[in-house]
Parts: sequence; structure tokens; C-alpha cells
Amino acid sequence: MRRIGGICGITVAALLAVTGCSGSAGSEPAPGTGTRTVKFSITEGKRTAGPEEVAVRTGENLALEVTSDEADELHVHGYDKAAQLAPGVPGTVAFTANIDGIFEVELHKSGAAVTKLRVSG
Repeated sequence: MRRIGGICGITVAALLAVTGCSGSAGSEPAPGTGTRTVKFSITEGKRTAGPEEVAVRTGENLALEVTSDEADELHVHGYDKAAQLAPGVPGTVAFTANIDGIFEVELHKSGAAVTKLRVSG
């Protein structure tokens, strides 16, 4: 009986070691791991705070935080990333910028341009 218990213990330990070391290749960046956050405010359909363009290097972790005075949907074109926005409550889209190019970031309902995202190696 001790032998079976010992074998089970070794098997469980081996499984925990293997699963603990695996990761998902397409996972989102974890907070506090070098993610750059850029903040924006939208009032009456116009950007009132935040840069007109955000330039990042390929592979950089990025979080775009937007506060709008109206309910809307934040969308990053080319990355198909989106976040629902409630009035006055910041909404964030976080991702790894791994596609080179220039991408529009906008609010869908109002059509407000938030910024242009420029990603280059």
C-alpha cells in the first residue's frame, strides 16, 4: 500500500511541475510586467486628453485607457481589441503590439478618433 501511495505522490508532483511551467503563447500581458499605459479622455465626441499618436516598438506591451462622457465601445483596428465604456468610467484595452503598421483607435458609437497607433520594429 505504501508503494502505491508513493507512486501516486510522485505522479501528482510531476504533473504539477509540468503544468506549472507551461504558458499560453497568445496570452495578454499581465499587469506590472512592463506594460506601457497611455490615458485618454473623450468629451462630446472629441479627444480632450491624450496624444494624437502613440508610437511603440514591435513586441511592446500596451494598455490604452479611455474615459468617455458617453457610453461607447473602444476599438483598436487591426488588432480586433475592444472594450465597452460606461460614462465617466475608464475602460482599458491591453495587448502586445506585435503587428507592424499604423492603426486607428476609435469609439464606435460616436466615431470619435482616440489616437493612431504606430507599431514598428
